[in-house]
Amino acid sequence: MTILMNRTAIAAVVTVTILVSASAYSQQIVVGGGAAANVQLAAKETRRYLYLRTGRLLPIAHRMPPGGEAIAVTTDASLAAEEYRLRTTFNGSQRLLTISGGSAIGALYGAYALAEKLGVRFYLHGDVVPDEQIPFALPSLNETRQPLFALRGVNPWGSHPFGFDAWNADDYKAVITQLAKMRMNFLGIHCYPEGHPYAEPTVWHGLAGDFDAQGRVKASYVSRYFNTLLAPAWGDYLPKKTGDYSFGGGLLFDRDDWAPLVLEGYCPLPQSPQACNDVFNRTGRQFRDAFTFAGQLGVKTCLGTETPLTIPAAVQQRAHAAPAGAVLARSVYEATFRRIIASHPLDYYWLWTPEGWTWSGNNPAQYSGTVADIRLAIQAAKNVHAPFQIATAGWVLGPAQDRAALDRDLPKDIPLSAISRNLGYDEVDPGFARITGRQKWAIPWLESDGRNGLAAVQLFAGRTRRDAADALAYRCTGLMGLHWRTDILSPNISALAQAAWDQSWNVAPIVGKRQVIGRTAQDYHADTPRPRSAACGDFYADWARANFGRKEIGKVFAAIDGQVPASVADGCPSGSLAPDATPWSKVALRFAFIDELQTLRCRIHGAGNLDRFDYWLDTFQYHRLLAQLRCALAAANDVEITRLLADAYRHLLATVNTPGAMAMVVNLENHRGWGALLAKSVKQPWPREYQGKPRIVVPMIRNVLVRGESLALKIAVLDNKPVQSVNLVMRPLGAGPWSRVTATHINRGVWRVALPAAEDDFEYYLEAALANGRKLVWPVTSPQFNQTVVVR
Repeated sequence: MTILMNRTAIAAVVTVTILVSASAYSQQIVVGGGAAANVQLAAKETRRYLYLRTGRLLPIAHRMPPGGEAIAVTTDASLAAEEYRLRTTFNGSQRLLTISGGSAIGALYGAYALAEKLGVRFYLHGDVVPDEQIPFALPSLNETRQPLFALRGVNPWGSHPFGFDAWNADDYKAVITQLAKMRMNFLGIHCYPEGHPYAEPTVWHGLAGDFDAQGRVKASYVSRYFNTLLAPAWGDYLPKKTGDYSFGGGLLFDRDDWAPLVLEGYCPLPQSPQACNDVFNRTGRQFRDAFTFAGQLGVKTCLGTETPLTIPAAVQQRAHAAPAGAVLARSVYEATFRRIIASHPLDYYWLWTPEGWTWSGNNPAQYSGTVADIRLAIQAAKNVHAPFQIATAGWVLGPAQDRAALDRDLPKDIPLSAISRNLGYDEVDPGFARITGRQKWAIPWLESDGRNGLAAVQLFAGRTRRDAADALAYRCTGLMGLHWRTDILSPNISALAQAAWDQSWNVAPIVGKRQVIGRTAQDYHADTPRPRSAACGDFYADWARANFGRKEIGKVFAAIDGQVPASVADGCPSGSLAPDATPWSKVALRFAFIDELQTLRCRIHGAGNLDRFDYWLDTFQYHRLLAQLRCALAAANDVEITRLLADAYRHLLATVNTPGAMAMVVNLENHRGWGALLAKSVKQPWPREYQGKPRIVVPMIRNVLVRGESLALKIAVLDNKPVQSVNLVMRPLGAGPWSRVTATHINRGVWRVALPAAEDDFEYYLEAALANGRKLVWPVTSPQFNQTVVVR
């Protein structure tokens, strides 16, 4: 089969074409002259996912062959910037599939949309590619998609071990990559100020002259992220060295002070002035690296602090001779903004209204002070010609007397945003509907750090859909999800990403006080309740098919969505293992769905499908054992407590794949209401030896690199005896000889390997030689399906 492309059309647009000869299996990807970097990336990503799904690698060329069945990736000025079109056309027996984007980013979104048509799914923690390969076939498509919200993304949180506190530049870049794949374009971070409860190094405050032309600060103050040596840490954590962890938990960590790289050598807190400066400077370099990468993939970045401005004590002391009040605050804002400009890229700086407004309300004076402070920041940004835009955020949209009041009192070019109240259990604020003529961003919670806390399983795909539908009805221009963890939230995050582009599932109104139909909101009787969640059976059927190869398993997840039984007692951030006097025979009934899942395991085929299924099975079994532990604590059964903890720890370590999952181990050991509580209830110390099945853990997965960038991996191998060696086995993507790179042992179960600077796409897998002579591989589908990396 052949097809001739119109040469005039080729000259008019930047084009990437995949030519497929059905008879000879001869394929090419052709990149037109002058193609933007993300158009070229779209071609590479199309090639990557076609290779993973069909086993056939398509070469990339720079000249158009005379014909062939084709897939063309183009930019098309008639489309909106982030709009894409997938269309198959025919000319007799000839066939052409065109992926059009209104910009290079639009074309990239189209390439990822095509990958999803092939069965691939994208999440914050990585890709899911089905185990079963399919024959190559050009799909018949005719769809045009434009996002429902201009900004779509995530609001990751720290202040507890579960979130971005543990992230380094590579972790940020891994998340940013996945955002682009999910066709999301926003990453926004909140920064706590000094005393509320402590200063984080995300944002530096100071005075003019306190930093150099590269944004390196010369004067600062104590700041921190979470680490395991803090005494005590916010959230009721006690200091404990990771080397003292039980049941093999310590194998995951190469140092006693688990912390991000910006704090390395300075835990629990930086002490000297130089150490304080270094923490801020490392953080600035981290954001320069990560946010530059974000800009290349079309992801907007946002940082910000609370309002009214909290000026650190050290800054106030240095400014003792300067004018106080508003003049000093504006000076600090100006210095803060100038330092950001010198240090790293940024698209938005948001100012968070006081957290107390959501719990205890506010008075008129507090509101006036907040508005005055926001205006100071706006003026400061203008004074320094800031390249980023000022925005607002907060635990509430506005003051208690009128949630939409900021719309009246701030310029229309200032976006207004807010997280949902009551830890996300409340709906999106209807005050959004009364804000007009400006950007407005709804930020529902994908998980909560209250009630059962961040150590719980929080499945909220239906609630996320409902929040997205409300945000659309209120004509919000932004939809972001608040979260800490990643892999355990894959249904929630996926539901958010999908609802930002398509809400065709909302075919019937969500009845009750506020009825949502398309883009309108109508008020109904105030005493009529409406469901907090939208239907999500179709979502979980697709999710289960992609992850496990069996859509029927989605029925179990849909049934417990928003209703996963609590395994622990309430409390911020992670609950506690407070004794439960309820008989275990009664508590166990809440977890009957786990037995149903266990019976479905025999239907799973494929190493990857089974590995993903076991992740959830182990997760649920871990939480059932926590509930049983609480019953044993009430009975003061020393032997039973130890047995149950060993079993629970084994299931927990079987689920560790990300920094947020490593934090689950930290929580179990360091939290006063977890490990410390359990330790008081037994007479004998617990064993240090690992008791689970051997496995390889890679907490951070980068799969898109910039040319010349080196892939560096930190690897943990869990086994009850020392591992003999760890090797990375790699080759050019799809072909060529395999080569081996030997990893270096760092400490305990941790190894590190760094590859030479990348120049082209490649694939790899890890191989660990165990003490008993067995070999362990990662990913589990290796060497048939390996980890792939595309170089931009």
